[in-house]
Parts: sequence; C-alpha cells; structure tokens
Amino acid sequence: MSAPHLEFPALYSSANEGAIRAQNYFLWMVRSEYCLLFFVSVASATRAASGLNPIVVTLLLAILAGLFVFKIVKKLDQDWYRCRALAESVKTSTWRFSMRAHPFEDTSSINIPKNKFRILLRDILQSNRHIAANIETAETKQVTDTMIAIRKLSLEDRRGYYVTNRVDSQRTWYSKKSKANKNALKFWVVLTIVIYIGAAIALNAEQLGLPNVTVGFDPMIVLVTSALGWLQMKRHGELMASYNLTAHEIGIIRSNSDAVKTEEELSDFVNEAELAFSREHTQWVARRDAN
Repeated sequence: MSAPHLEFPALYSSANEGAIRAQNYFLWMVRSEYCLLFFVSVASATRAASGLNPIVVTLLLAILAGLFVFKIVKKLDQDWYRCRALAESVKTSTWRFSMRAHPFEDTSSINIPKNKFRILLRDILQSNRHIAANIETAETKQVTDTMIAIRKLSLEDRRGYYVTNRVDSQRTWYSKKSKANKNALKFWVVLTIVIYIGAAIALNAEQLGLPNVTVGFDPMIVLVTSALGWLQMKRHGELMASYNLTAHEIGIIRSNSDAVKTEEELSDFVNEAELAFSREHTQWVARRDAN
C-alpha cells in the first residue's frame, strides 16, 4: 500500500489562499497604476493634436491617486508576505509532526504530539493575529488523517517519503524558480534597453525627419520608469541568486539522507532540512518588509 498524499492543516489552507489572494490584488493594483500612468502620458502628449478635454486627464490622475491611497491603506503587499510566511510556518511544522521529528517525537500516546501540534498552531496564529481578517476558515482538520497515517509508517518508509515528497520537491521548486527569475531578469533588461533606445529616437525624431514620432517621448519615459519599478519590486536578480543558493544547500542536505538509520537521526535530518526551507522564507519576508 502506497503512502497517502500529505494533507495540510486547515490553517495552512487558509493562509495559503490568503497569500494568493493578497498577491493577486497587489500585483493587479501595480499593473493598473502603470497602465493608467501610460494612458495619462499618451493623453498629455497628444492633447494638442487630438483636442482631448483636460478633464479626462484630470480624472485619470484622480483615479491614480485613489489607487495609491488604497494600496497604502490596505497594505496588500505586507498581507501577501505575512500570509505566505504563516503558511510556510504551518507547512514546516506539519512535516516535522508527520516525520516524528522534534518536538513531535514518538510517545506512548498519539494525543501527546497532537496536543503539542495544536498548541504550536495556536501560538503561530496568535503571533499573526494582525492578518486574521485575510484568512478564511477552511473545512479540513488541524491534524489531518494523512498526517497520522504518514506518521505511522516505518522509519525507512518515512525517510523515503520525506526525501521524495519534501526534499526533492523543494529542490526542484527552488531550481525552477531560480531559472524563471533569471529568464525574467533577461527579458526586462532587454525590454528596458529597447525602450531607452525608442525614447532616444523619439527625442531626436525631428532631426531624423520623423516629426510625428516626437509625441512618443513622454510615453516612452513612463514605460521605462514602469519597467524599472517592476524590476525593483520583483527583485529577479536577488531572487535568482537566493533560490539557486538554497537549491544547492538542499542538495547538500539530501546527501545526508542515506546515513539516517535511527529515529533520532531522522529527526535531526528533518529539522536541518526544514531549517533551510524556513530560513529562506524568513529572509524573503524580511527583504520584502525592508522594501
């Protein structure tokens, strides 16, 4: 009989969905701001030729101001980072419980580690109560049946399950994210250079015999500013290096799995791996909060 797919606690599901929702709202707001800024620049540059009423541009500026205030007041970016940090804290605790790792070692009664796990979830939730409004109640249990089922596996089966479904999965995830950020960085750098060249052409359009192209200078400047702002926000270069480093660290940790022969050694192995995973997310949130 194969081991079941690990089902995470209700708190993880709620925090994960809250992080995805806050991330989508935040990125949608940023994209909307950039699009509106571009429209304002186009409207302003072509106003003389098109006869556009200044009220339209003023209205767009008012909408931009409203979006800016809404984004600052709602703190969608902080909600995104903190919900994600909460979800990852619950996930790493779930793996420790399922593997019987410290502080959820095997005892005479399953109720003892289950009670420890519930207390830990309560403490995690209390320390993150400021984002309680962003997480909805999920229907799954806090200590799921699959967590108990995996915990009951033999030492060898748990070790193999953890290496395959946690360590290898995380290593693949970090490796893919590093490559994705590398490709994204290349794309935005090339695009920014192209826009710079376009802005230079628009600025000197009259001398080049293209007088109508001069109206494109202001929109081009807005585009390049937006591209630089997006790069600053997404931090592709920093994440590429950070994810790549973590992927290599996980590979080193994985090589220790063959030496695991006892419950204590498995506990140490799991906690070492989970420390590496949680450290990356903690640093990620700290970097985001600092910016």
